[in-house]
Amino acid sequence: MGGNMTVTAAAISATAATDARRLPSDKSRRDKHHAITQAASDMFLAEGFDRVTLDQIAQRAGVSKQTIYSHFADKEALFKAICSELTERLTIPLRKSAAEGDLRSTLTRLGDDALAMMLHPASLDLHRLVISAAVRFPELGHVAYEAGAMRMINDLSTLLVQRSRIGDGIAKPVDDERARILAEQFIGMLRGFHQVRGLLSIKPATPSGRSAYVRACVDLLLRGA
Repeated sequence: MGGNMTVTAAAISATAATDARRLPSDKSRRDKHHAITQAASDMFLAEGFDRVTLDQIAQRAGVSKQTIYSHFADKEALFKAICSELTERLTIPLRKSAAEGDLRSTLTRLGDDALAMMLHPASLDLHRLVISAAVRFPELGHVAYEAGAMRMINDLSTLLVQRSRIGDGIAKPVDDERARILAEQFIGMLRGFHQVRGLLSIKPATPSGRSAYVRACVDLLLRGA
């Protein structure tokens, strides 16, 4: 029994030593991943997808080109990762907004947050970047759409179906198809010309003007449902 205990203790010690060696490596890999995506994001947004090379990204990130390849298959895969990560950060407020409250107040918070997200400088830059790259690389547009607009529409469709079944703000239950149409209409109304003005660097509406616009969109959605 004593021998078994010795072996067990030795095994635990060896495992702990292995973990201790692995942790810095794992952290280093995460740090390099962040450095690569941050450098690439800054350069893509400033220069465009086509004009930036992996050599330039590697130099800015302070890593070798081979290190980039150890994280991403190619420049396209790196671009897709950046789109997903940026969209994930930008849509966090939308998921929080839908967590509680009656449908009208939830839609109002959701609308306020969504419009603020659409007009955020990083969001506008991402939109410009995707539009410019999607002509030559349609799959990049698909990735951005699935991670952004489609995700918002899917989440809102689910919310509308659930709330309609309990009569919250909607008089009768709506099916998935109808809910999706309503969700697309709502997101489309929110974008309106606010996003167009933002993309063209035209002075945006005042916060109070945006809030009034969002409430009008909520009224139209609930009346149309």
